[in-house]
Amino acid sequence: MSDSILDMQADHTIPVYYYSKIFNVIIDWDYWRNKDPLLPEDSLTWFTDGSRANSGTWSGIFGLRPNRSFSFPLGKFATVFQTEIYAILQCACKNIRRAYKNKWILIFSDSLVALKALSSPKVTSGLVA
Repeated sequence: MSDSILDMQADHTIPVYYYSKIFNVIIDWDYWRNKDPLLPEDSLTWFTDGSRANSGTWSGIFGLRPNRSFSFPLGKFATVFQTEIYAILQCACKNIRRAYKNKWILIFSDSLVALKALSSPKVTSGLVA
């Protein structure tokens, strides 16, 4: 994943279509209405977030299982959308590098826009592509 795209003020690209994906995006409001949602016991559970402030932009990931956290400074120009996508992609990359076998990897995000962009077959963001 190229970080130079984060130095641009926009990352719109010519639409590309991906109809087959190796992951599922599930948007389930009812799941979170329960104050203590049940997660599969042997799952790897991650939470992601992105932010933008006057001091710059950041992405972060926090692992409940495994207990790890990472943060990524992204410079001055990244949008909130890009920071959210970057966090999800970094989380996925870290899990792929670890080559887990027979594990559910759950990545939770509070960004509905990012989740919809990742689940859509039509991609118009260079970072998502």
